[in-house]
Amino acid sequence: MAEVIAFPERAKDQHTVLVVDDEFLMRGVLVEILQDNGFRAVGMASAEEAMAHLSGPGHVDLVFSDIKMPGIDGFALARWIHQHMPEMPVILASGYPGKANMAAELCQAEFMRKPCDFEQIVDRIREAIERRKVRQA
Repeated sequence: MAEVIAFPERAKDQHTVLVVDDEFLMRGVLVEILQDNGFRAVGMASAEEAMAHLSGPGHVDLVFSDIKMPGIDGFALARWIHQHMPEMPVILASGYPGKANMAAELCQAEFMRKPCDFEQIVDRIREAIERRKVRQA
């Protein structure tokens, strides 16, 4: 089983982001940056681990996932999330720009092209969480 990276919650109203990426360094850096920006971040090395985590008792506000991973890819993860948690925002990232339409059409997910600036990632995550709050209000 791959290592799970999690940082303790700082505040009760803090939003939780699940970061799914098979690249340890990328996952760890993004988790740390999100934590530095006020999020609670949990890192998972595979879609399978993410599905198990999402099926458990914890709360997640958004999933940020790489598309190309061994085993279940990010598209399949996003479809699974959409089927089981239709209100959950999902952002998929890939170095292949042609994947953007697939993310929106097949998975109801947003798309970011890699490499992406970490500030842009943080901004997109904040925007997606705010849109979810507005829809739920």
